[in-house]
Amino acid sequence: MAGFPTRHPWLAASLGAHALLAAVLYTAGPVRVERKRDDGVRAAVGASLQQTAQREMRRQLRTMEEIKEALEQSAGVAADKPMSSEPAVRARELAAAIEQVRQKIRADEMARVLRIPEAEALERVKAEAAQRRAPPVPKNRPPEAVVAQLAAQARAALAERRAQVLAQRQGIAVNGPGRAPGAGPQGGADAHGDGKGGAARGGIGRSGSPSAATGGRLDALASGLGLTTPGALTGSSLDMSSDAFGDTRGYGEFRAPPPLDAARVRPGAGRVLGAGGPYASRVFVDTWYVIGPFEGQGRDSLKAVYPPERGVDLDAVYYGKNDLPVRWTYQQDSYPTVPRPRAEHAVYYAYTEITLDRDMDLWVWIGADDDSKMWFNDSLVWIGSQVDDKPWYRVPFYTMEPELATRNLTEGQRRLHFHKGRNTMLFKLYNGMDLMFFSVVLSR
Repeated sequence: MAGFPTRHPWLAASLGAHALLAAVLYTAGPVRVERKRDDGVRAAVGASLQQTAQREMRRQLRTMEEIKEALEQSAGVAADKPMSSEPAVRARELAAAIEQVRQKIRADEMARVLRIPEAEALERVKAEAAQRRAPPVPKNRPPEAVVAQLAAQARAALAERRAQVLAQRQGIAVNGPGRAPGAGPQGGADAHGDGKGGAARGGIGRSGSPSAATGGRLDALASGLGLTTPGALTGSSLDMSSDAFGDTRGYGEFRAPPPLDAARVRPGAGRVLGAGGPYASRVFVDTWYVIGPFEGQGRDSLKAVYPPERGVDLDAVYYGKNDLPVRWTYQQDSYPTVPRPRAEHAVYYAYTEITLDRDMDLWVWIGADDDSKMWFNDSLVWIGSQVDDKPWYRVPFYTMEPELATRNLTEGQRRLHFHKGRNTMLFKLYNGMDLMFFSVVLSR
């Protein structure tokens, strides 16, 4: 063999060339295929993120419109409607309309307290606003960034107005100059000095206070935007923490699921209620589109915003945990729902639609291992407790036979108004370690 190249030089060269070619094909071929596959995933993720940003921008514009209308109703005014279809321009128009309403509200308050004409108060408010004008939004920023910045300002305006309304409901009336303590506007001239003292315009009650209906709309809008915590459970501290994944936490009091009479429970499953739906007293929502796992952020996972939270696109693909691509997958489970594939220190989203044959108020029974959040018809309605000791933290949930039989792995309830036709649910689940599940059950 040592003399083979000398005796057969051309054959040896040919064999060497073929070996080199085979090695090149073996190494370069899969690399090119993998690179092409990666490029395809990157392109799909990029397109999904762009579409998500567009949906988020449209959603924020709708939110700004709702805030504008709620503020106008609370102030008893109606401003011009924005006309532009270009998102950034429309956002600027909405922001200007919201600022106009804010100035009107401030001027009404100043006129009532100082007992000066409304026109004079409005001039003072405009002068104050000119001195503390917010930095302009740069025109060279992309439309998504412009809309996001102005939408944040609109949410701040809503929170400010809601705080004013709450103060008027719960606080102490401020007496203007020359007014006797305890004397309301009905005791003489009204707040604007016209002596009418009658019901005001557009949902504004006496003394310039918004009506209960107007205040309720502000409350509902603030709650739906996550500006308030919708009844998250709290409790005292009992240390049952684990420092795995840096997710140290202390658990409060033990909370068992609400009691149910198993003999009277008629369990069912599905997403249709009424004609064509199950004949049941407790309906487990068993069918979801699920996406995940995304990389968790410990106790802050519920606060962190992942792409599905910005808008549901069932065709989208994103980078998830360990930079692996994740897509929405159809999943139907026996009770309860366990997202797949299971991962620790991970975040999942699940989306479904509930169909009813008529308007109906229903109780929604919610439970999760570990932390959860839920939106109903695009409004935030649930934030699960991160401090309470849940029964399934002590024993595996699949051993809790009475709760499984009655569909009652429950940590809290919400009574919600379902519209006839389609109603949407988006569920967010964070799993710290070990087992996980979530449960959504409907009842009258």
